[in-house]
Amino acid sequence: MKVELIMPCEKYWESYKESYNEMDHEGLVDGMDWDGKSEPVVYFERAKELSEGENLGELVPATNFWIIADGEYSGRMSIRHELNDWLRIYGGHIGYEVKVSVRKKGIATKALALAIEYCRESLGLSELLLTCDDENIASVKTIESNGGELLEKMRDESNNRLSRYYRIRC
Repeated sequence: MKVELIMPCEKYWESYKESYNEMDHEGLVDGMDWDGKSEPVVYFERAKELSEGENLGELVPATNFWIIADGEYSGRMSIRHELNDWLRIYGGHIGYEVKVSVRKKGIATKALALAIEYCRESLGLSELLLTCDDENIASVKTIESNGGELLEKMRDESNNRLSRYYRIRC
């Protein structure tokens, strides 16, 4: 299976739209998640702005890729170029989601490997922080299979969520 990370674009727009209901849209991620209403060009432009560090507001620069597997939209990958205080606790450098119908096929593992390569080659990062919910076994396996070293587990008392914090050396 061929897996690629591609900036959101017209070529895969129909595939993305067809997958819309298979993705989590709770708490829209700026530049990574379409609102379901606006024109595609607005979505593409926002992704480009974030990648180039423009009009960030409270956000950090981030490259938001689509995961394309065998020519079809299969998920999304957000790569934060730097961390702020919130990302050090809740998000890390990389966040991703694979659509429901193609999970358990190794797509996330391959896409994360590509994201790590991007961080090293394009952003010059040598060490990454990744976080995941302790109960998200699929993410635990994906991160660990890409060299993730468990740093700690920490409970967020506000929502009783237990999270794992991993370091990946690029």
